[in-house]
Amino acid sequence: MLGGGYGVTAFGIEIVAKGDELAWAATLGELHSPLAWLLAALIIGHTAMALIHHYVRKDDTLTRML
Repeated sequence: MLGGGYGVTAFGIEIVAKGDELAWAATLGELHSPLAWLLAALIIGHTAMALIHHYVRKDDTLTRML
């Protein structure tokens, strides 16, 4: 938000005022969505593999993780 020149407001209180766009921060902001999707895919994949080990392979991987 700050890199794009937008301010930050929470509950009607301005925390950071609007300012100029920062090119380097805006570029980093473009990575936010793909990295969030990658993290979500890794979490879902890790959870799925732990459940497969527990219910399909019937080994003690899940119990060792807990």
